[in-house]
Amino acid sequence: MKRMSKKLVAVLLVTLMIFSAVSAMATTYLTMAAVASSSGLFPYIVSIGKVLNTYCPDYSITVSESGGNVDNTKRLRAGEVKIANSISNTDFESYTGTGTTFNGDPFQDFRILWYYEKSPIQICVAQDSGIETIYDLDGKSFNPGGTGTAASVVIHAAFDALGIHPNYFEAGQADAADAYANRQIVGAVKTGPSPDSYVMQLNSSRPIRILSISDEDMAKILEAIPSVKSAVVPANSYEGVDYDAQCISTYQGIQVSMDFTQEEGYAFFKAMWEDGKEIWQNAYPVGAGNDVPAMTLQAASTPLHAGTVQYLVEHGYEVPEALIPAEYVPVN
Repeated sequence: MKRMSKKLVAVLLVTLMIFSAVSAMATTYLTMAAVASSSGLFPYIVSIGKVLNTYCPDYSITVSESGGNVDNTKRLRAGEVKIANSISNTDFESYTGTGTTFNGDPFQDFRILWYYEKSPIQICVAQDSGIETIYDLDGKSFNPGGTGTAASVVIHAAFDALGIHPNYFEAGQADAADAYANRQIVGAVKTGPSPDSYVMQLNSSRPIRILSISDEDMAKILEAIPSVKSAVVPANSYEGVDYDAQCISTYQGIQVSMDFTQEEGYAFFKAMWEDGKEIWQNAYPVGAGNDVPAMTLQAASTPLHAGTVQYLVEHGYEVPEALIPAEYVPVN
């Protein structure tokens, strides 16, 4: 009897080891490229990692700070990451091989899971700089956005279209904030929903003015950069900024490689919009009321993930044909 007990224990231990090994093999470990930790979007992406880990247990996702959405797209194109934050204009340019960064090098092996936030590109300058319009930036030391960010790419293209040539101070967001506080530069750019924590940081170190783009200039920008839209930063979003400011705008989203099946994409979308909705709403209150399915259809200019299409169709949304990928299989 005693020997049988030892054998039983041995069998149980072996069984446990096999089960653990199989479980480990079944779990897919991924790094999710986010944005800079100083961004107001960072808590959202961290919370989405938690949502997916909780409700899609086959995956273990670690959220990692990144150098911005252009950098994320380069890493996804190179196969270094399979899921990452993205921004609508860079998504379009990567897919079509247009724009400064991806000109002549289209890449269509990615899909959009969803877009979750409209992100105005906020052009901030010091009130004491005397700068009142974007044209006053000509020749001034100015940070166009963090190095490697979509904001920087858009600002360069927009100002080129308008014939505005600042003395660009190319740096990461943290270094740009220091340079602004130390009066080395007259202003800096930040993409994000308003109020944005980074812009609030700039304002606290040196009161800001957000430059508003005229309708005429906005029309020229939208013609030159068809992947962007316009948005308004409402008055009083920041202390001392008591007027509406019209800005160039993009949309923040989640992009994935082609490795995820339709079923997996569907599970991701359902986890975000149903099962774990309160998790990201609590972590990201500024966007808690955003209608993600509607925003996704409004912002997308490249194919959605097949699982996203399935979810939207099942819930009564009309998905334009241009956004439906070739691999999508209708589910009855």
